[in-house]
Amino acid sequence: MTIKKRNYFRVRAFPNLEDHYDDFIKYNVVALGWPDIGDLTGKSKEEIRDLLVKGYKFKNNRALGLAVGFFMKLLSMKKGDIIVVPHNNKTITFLEVTSTYVYDKTFINVHMAHQVKTKLLKTVSVSDIPHSFKKSIDTMATLTSLRKYAELIEGILHEKESKKSGISTNTFISASKKIIITISEDVDRNDLDMFINSLYI
Repeated sequence: MTIKKRNYFRVRAFPNLEDHYDDFIKYNVVALGWPDIGDLTGKSKEEIRDLLVKGYKFKNNRALGLAVGFFMKLLSMKKGDIIVVPHNNKTITFLEVTSTYVYDKTFINVHMAHQVKTKLLKTVSVSDIPHSFKKSIDTMATLTSLRKYAELIEGILHEKESKKSGISTNTFISASKKIIITISEDVDRNDLDMFINSLYI
């Protein structure tokens, strides 16, 4: 699937404020909590909001609105989309969506009934990703879009393939500025210094 057709999301593995990262990996799913509102297949934004209001208490309208937004994003997921799951500020796991939304009653008691099925692509250390990207996935929201980081995510996903050929692709992002450079394994710092000095900046 091309970048244009893919969507990219960050999901926290804490339905009901409990760490379900291992369950996400074991069962090949990503899930949201609030299981008592039932199956949301075909439900509109307004219907989801009403179900949440009837089934749960929210401290304010903003918290309710965020929950509705989480479900709208989950319902929008399709096969081929990419989900990024950070864990314990140590690792970042990349998953590919393999199904649209499903409501699995067998997971109600563990607050994981609202799901999309996934397959594991790779797990990397947080030290191996650009700082700006790490900051974007450190936000507290349960589920957010990472669409603006599509190229960076694709670069991370294909990094292993590049290394096999003796070539690595490195990405540096600062604010709205971005540098992507491809380097063969025999390049040293002197080569890089010469390259930088040759640029007309």
